[in-house]
Amino acid sequence: MTFKNISLRIKLTFITTIIMIVISVVLTVVSVFNANVGFSRIMARTDNLTYDSSYGSEDMAEDKVINDGNGEIGVKNPYDWGSSLISPFNNRGDVGKIPTEGVTETVKAVDMFKATAIVYMVIIIIIGSIFIYLILGKILKPVKELSSQVGIINENKLSQRVSGVNSGDEIGELAHSFNTMLDRLDKAFESQKRFSSDAAHELKTPLTALKTNLDILSIDEEPSDDDYKRTVAIFRKQTERMISLVNNLFILSAQKEYEFNDIVNLDIMIEEIIGDLEGEIKDKNISISLSKNNISIQGNYTMITHALGNIIQNAIKYNNEYGNVFISTEEDNGRCIIRVRDNGIGISEDKVEHIFDAFYRVDQSRSRKIAGAGLGLAITKDIVNRHGGEIRYFPNEEGGSIFEITLPLIN
Repeated sequence: MTFKNISLRIKLTFITTIIMIVISVVLTVVSVFNANVGFSRIMARTDNLTYDSSYGSEDMAEDKVINDGNGEIGVKNPYDWGSSLISPFNNRGDVGKIPTEGVTETVKAVDMFKATAIVYMVIIIIIGSIFIYLILGKILKPVKELSSQVGIINENKLSQRVSGVNSGDEIGELAHSFNTMLDRLDKAFESQKRFSSDAAHELKTPLTALKTNLDILSIDEEPSDDDYKRTVAIFRKQTERMISLVNNLFILSAQKEYEFNDIVNLDIMIEEIIGDLEGEIKDKNISISLSKNNISIQGNYTMITHALGNIIQNAIKYNNEYGNVFISTEEDNGRCIIRVRDNGIGISEDKVEHIFDAFYRVDQSRSRKIAGAGLGLAITKDIVNRHGGEIRYFPNEEGGSIFEITLPLIN
């Protein structure tokens, strides 16, 4: 078993114990060293100490006068070697002999101190390690609970969330971040499922129409020219619908890197888009107003044309007859803002959240009368995001919709 495979609790206990051992050893060595230094100083001082016999007989006196050879005089009990000079005294003449019993006792005391220090060090390390292991078990308990809950979550249980981890520390933050990630994954999986279902439905509708008309044509043993013409017209219409749908799906799902080196003059591009939509504009008698500011951006010309075309076409498609569309461009803090405002049917507040979702259509009953599969805004958002911009929707106070696209200007 390698160190990597050991539990976090054991790892932390091991590392903390090593640190504690190092600190304990250092403290013990310092203490023993200081004891040795102190004993060496006592021995060095003893070599110069003598008893002054004029104070009395060495055998009878409890306290003796000691001369340390440096002129320092004091009273000391010869049978209590550990005491120090306790009072100054005048110098005397005759010198006696110093006993050795006190030195022997001091040596024993120093050795005892060393042994005791080492024993205490070992005891503290053992007890400390056990204590650390128990404390870490309590501290890491939320991590173990979090790991157990995360382990049972899979692609079929993305709605399940981590619970019971209410600590305000990093573990609590980790649980919150994990739940936030699950929210995003759950939303992404649901969006993917809905996308697949809607794509299948959109493809099934024209295929069903084709099959139905083929069946009707095959029932008549001698179909007329008008029957053939009607069937061909239906086939052309449904085929064009499928081609448009497949092209949009390809644009939406394509992962290839596009070139973003084209210099795009927005005024010229918008005029070209309006010209391409001239037939739809005349059919509904729409009035188009363009505010020109001669702004250029860098990007992919085809993709930006497609994105702006979707927004402008929607402003016409979902507008009222004799309605108005206002298009403006402006610079703001190194970015270009494009606004497309109409006074059409608008979008209800409860549906704004989903308008950039693939295949989402605001009014299913009305939208069926208008060509499209609900991919325009989703494609536009994807293109704008790839160009480092963003798109937002605002309701028009006068009725209708306002779409605002922000793109970076040329560096």
